[in-house]
Amino acid sequence: MAFLQVTFFRSGMIAYEQQELLDSEILSAHLKGRLADLLYITYAFTILLANGYSAILPGYYCFACNCLKQFFLHFEMKSKVLIARHDYQRILKIYKEINETMMMMDNLISLPILLSVINILVTLFWYGYCSVFVQIDNNVLGIFISGGLVQYFVLLMITLPPSAAANQAAATAREIVLSLPGWFPKRYSIIKLLVCRRFQPKTALTLWENVSNRQIDAHQCYSHSNFIWNCGWHSRKCSEFR
Repeated sequence: MAFLQVTFFRSGMIAYEQQELLDSEILSAHLKGRLADLLYITYAFTILLANGYSAILPGYYCFACNCLKQFFLHFEMKSKVLIARHDYQRILKIYKEINETMMMMDNLISLPILLSVINILVTLFWYGYCSVFVQIDNNVLGIFISGGLVQYFVLLMITLPPSAAANQAAATAREIVLSLPGWFPKRYSIIKLLVCRRFQPKTALTLWENVSNRQIDAHQCYSHSNFIWNCGWHSRKCSEFR
């Protein structure tokens, strides 16, 4: 997209329309110059608006990763209280729900996010190439290229670091669950069996997931995706931790 945009700006299409404007006999010379600049700015903002659509998926992914991170952080705090109450069943139940939500999210969105990251990296490279090797003959094109660099760098930052933070929180919560048998010596065998059966595979957000290797239940898919999209997720989950 960046290639097409910069090519469009450097093509004769805008120059042709500007020339038609400048050849007009109705407008004054001062007004012609102002309108020519306005035409350039209009094209620039139209393309930037189109680029705004590319922020929808990374923005949602960032929001969902922050949701998961908060879930795991609340789980980590509440698990200490539940261990003191010898309520290991509730710990496993809460962790199972959060873990399944993370797995479902990874199954649903990992491939689109991979494509989005590739698009962001390629676009960043092209904007960087244009800023170094393309001759910038007007201020609007320079602002457009600089804005593109900033925009796609921000998109990259709201995609990769939040997922890494969510994975780190998930790893900490998993260590708590794996250590549960040691906290309950009398039920060591039962808890160890439950943990090994349900939570032995490590769950993490990835940029690619082979969905054919997992069986996805349609009802689960619908419920968990709605769970992430629901704006009231935080209050609902926090009330469960109390």
